[in-house]
Amino acid sequence: MSTQSEKEILNQLFNDDGEKHPVIDAEPNPEVAKDIQSYLQKVEKEQFLDQPITDDFGQPLISPPVPQQPKIVLPMTQNQYLLGFQQKVTESIRWLVTWCGRLIKILGNRADFRKNEI
Repeated sequence: MSTQSEKEILNQLFNDDGEKHPVIDAEPNPEVAKDIQSYLQKVEKEQFLDQPITDDFGQPLISPPVPQQPKIVLPMTQNQYLLGFQQKVTESIRWLVTWCGRLIKILGNRADFRKNEI
């Protein structure tokens, strides 16, 4: 019996002489029959509701979504905001003011300061 080294056995088992099964690329645009093609185009189109869907009694079942633009109230008054910029960077109020300034830039006129509590 001849003894083979571990390396020779591995080379016999996992020989990389080439691919045993050739790789076949799928067609990027397969041909579709005419009757199926019209069906596929109809499915791909999005549908938007012009008016709400109602049941037999006139009650709305599904209504189109209404975009919401809620008003955001910032956690400080305008005076606190202006005074916060004069604080040191190591103070937490300064970072709260910086964060509120970022929200004002992002939200625009949807952001509003808290009202003065008297």
